[in-house]
Amino acid sequence: MGVRTAVQVLSTPVTAALRYMKDQAGHTCDLKFANVGPTVEFMSNMYRWFVLMDVSNCQQHIHQNNPDTKEFADPEDGRLHWLELIFLEYVENLKEASSQENFLSKETYHALVFTTVSNVQCIRFLLNECNFQFVLTRKFSSDPIESFFGFLRRTAGCNDIMDVRSALCGVEKMLKTGIVAASQKSNVSSSASFCSSRGVTVAQVDGSTATLSVNVKLAQQALRELCMSTRSFLPTPDMAAIALVAGYISRVVSEKTVCDNCVSLVQKPKGDFGMDGLIAHQDRGGLFYPTKQLIRVLHALKRYVDIMLSDRKSLRKPLEECMKHSVTVVTNLPVLLCDQCDDSHRRSFVELICKKFMKPLLSNHALDITDRNAVAKFYQRKPLSRKVLKL
Repeated sequence: MGVRTAVQVLSTPVTAALRYMKDQAGHTCDLKFANVGPTVEFMSNMYRWFVLMDVSNCQQHIHQNNPDTKEFADPEDGRLHWLELIFLEYVENLKEASSQENFLSKETYHALVFTTVSNVQCIRFLLNECNFQFVLTRKFSSDPIESFFGFLRRTAGCNDIMDVRSALCGVEKMLKTGIVAASQKSNVSSSASFCSSRGVTVAQVDGSTATLSVNVKLAQQALRELCMSTRSFLPTPDMAAIALVAGYISRVVSEKTVCDNCVSLVQKPKGDFGMDGLIAHQDRGGLFYPTKQLIRVLHALKRYVDIMLSDRKSLRKPLEECMKHSVTVVTNLPVLLCDQCDDSHRRSFVELICKKFMKPLLSNHALDITDRNAVAKFYQRKPLSRKVLKL
C-alpha cells in the first residue's frame, strides 16, 4: 500500500463517517459502532502525525483552514510539544495495553518513534542554531532514496538478498537507460483492446431506443414522486452522504448565482439536523449546510440516475440524456421555487444543481465499472517463481 492510500484511509472524512455512525449506533446504524471511539482516536492521531510530517508550503494552512499545515517557525510550537510528549506517550500506552500480536511490529514502532524524535530535534536545531526562518517537514522525506532502492530490488528479479554485483548492475542499467523496459521474452502477454468493425443492425437500434424510452418514463415518474413526497428521512449514512454533497452544491450555487432567494433555498445556518452530522464532524469553519428541500431533490435525482443507468448500454451520452429529461421534470415541479417568475432564471438554476450533482455521480459509476471489468493479463507459460516482476 502506498503512503497516500494509507493516509486516505486515516483521513478526516473517514473518521467523520465513523463518528457519525457512532452517534447513530442502535438507531440507523449497527449497535457495534458505539464502541468505535478508540479506533477513531487512533486514526485521528495517526492522521495528524502524517499531516505534521508533510508540511509542504507556507500557504496551505490558509487555503485548508488547518493550523496543523502551517510552517514551523517557533521552536516552542505547540505541535512540536504534541509530537514529542503527547503522541509518543499515546503510542507507549497503546503498546502497554495491547498484546504483541495486535500491536505494531518492532520495526514499525521503532521507525515511528525514531522519525518523530529526530524530526522534532531537527526542526529545533534548524530554528535555533542555523537561524532558519521556517522549516517544512516534507523536505525531510526519504522517498527518493526508497525509490532508488526499490528500483534496484526490481532489477534483481526474484533475488531478495542482493549482492554488490547485482546492485552495480542495477545502477548501470538505470544510468544507461533511465527507464525500466519490459522484456520481449517475458511471460506476460500484452493487452490489446478489441475493436469490432461490424455495424449495428437496425433491429438492435430500435430495441435500444425502446428500452431507453421505457427507462426514461420510469425514471421521470420516480423523480416526480420522490420530489413531491412528504415522508421524513431517517439519518442513515446514505442520506448523510447526500447531505454532504448537497453542502458543496449549495456553495456552488452561492458562487455561481447572484440571486439571494436561490441561495436561501439551498443553504441554511448550522443546526441540529440529524443528517448534518457528517458535515459537522469535519467542519473547520468553511463548510455549508444544505436545506431539507435540497436534500430531498438530490435524493430523488440519485434514484433517477440509478434507473437511467439500469440499461446503460442504450445511453450514448449519459450526462446529456439524464440532464435533458430531469431538468424538464424538476422545473415543472413546485420545489426549490424562487420568487422570480422568470422561466430562464429557474431553468438555469435547476440545470446548475442537476449538472453539479450528476456529473461526479456518473464519473464514479464509470470508474467503478471500469475497475470491475478490467482486462486481466494471462500467462503464456507458468512462471518459474511466484514472485513475478511487474514491468
